[in-house]
Amino acid sequence: MSFKSTFLAIACTICAAVPALADTYNGTVFTSSPVSVKAGQEFLIALPSNPTTGYSWTGKSASGIVTVWGSAYQGPAASAKPLMGAGGQQIFVCAANKAGTTQITFAYARPWQKGAKPARTMTFAVTVK
Repeated sequence: MSFKSTFLAIACTICAAVPALADTYNGTVFTSSPVSVKAGQEFLIALPSNPTTGYSWTGKSASGIVTVWGSAYQGPAASAKPLMGAGGQQIFVCAANKAGTTQITFAYARPWQKGAKPARTMTFAVTVK
């Protein structure tokens, strides 16, 4: 199997597992900055999202201290009254690779609008101990 097909298989597995992971995850799901984690730890960052608008978040780490593996959308809670077009959250799986401080920058944009300014950006300060 080639590197590309292996990477795609892993990415699909992560995307399929993230919504269930957020429901059963025992660690902290961060929704705001700052983030403090231990080296070797995986952690989640959840951002409000509504894919029915065409917008989605992308995340990029400023250094190799943290890796942003991927994300998946999780709709409103099952207990919530179902509303057409209601938003949920986009959950990012991140890994703390080594000690240090860095930033993860998220941009909320329509992926097909190349060169357009994001509707929103969020920056998370991350400390890895």
